[in-house]
Amino acid sequence: MVLLHLLRRHGIRIPVIFFRELWQPFKYEFHDQIIRDWGLFVHTWHPFATAMQRSGDEFEVQNYYKINNTVLTCPTGITEPADDLPFTTALDILNRPTQEKIEVPIFNAIWIGHKRCDSDPILGGDAGTRVEARTLPEGPAFLYPLRDWTHDDVWQYIEKYDVPFDEKRYEKVNGKWRERPEKRHNADYVHASIECVDNRENAPNFFRCKKLNMDTENMAHMVPWVEPEKLSYMQD
Repeated sequence: MVLLHLLRRHGIRIPVIFFRELWQPFKYEFHDQIIRDWGLFVHTWHPFATAMQRSGDEFEVQNYYKINNTVLTCPTGITEPADDLPFTTALDILNRPTQEKIEVPIFNAIWIGHKRCDSDPILGGDAGTRVEARTLPEGPAFLYPLRDWTHDDVWQYIEKYDVPFDEKRYEKVNGKWRERPEKRHNADYVHASIECVDNRENAPNFFRCKKLNMDTENMAHMVPWVEPEKLSYMQD
């Protein structure tokens, strides 16, 4: 939101790439309102491939998107199902609809709001912001104008310019802004069970599926898993 607001302050109106998930649409109330209120032109599409990834007890589905010949990745975080919220399974997320790519011949640059203080919960790293720009053969340039900003810088900007933000996702505690820990409205996470793809050493081979209410088996050995070297720029 800060990057979008900053660009608009300087008269720059550009299309937005929006990685919208298929599950739990109630988490996108704020996003949909901004799209309407600001009249945004939004691209959203399906990934061409998915794979599981894990670190300790943290699970994600890594999604691979292609713009023309450029590959982008965006993970779907997984958090525990809540009794009063709809939920799905990690296997359902992994088996989501896919499509080869989106052809957008006018894209010559992509502005990305990641900062060096950001870190992926599984891969660590610095969100790929070790450079100011990343140029790719036959692809758009990736630009990171906020790479030197801190989390506090972002919130100071939001408060100074009254930038809208998802108040159901963030809260201020003891004078500091943070994400609400329960993730009920965190669109980076889907409430999903992971027993069907649990590859931890002590994971059971058979379990009672919360979604099907049936006994079923662990499929972790039959699904694709991320090869870390493919995302080496994210590593610490």
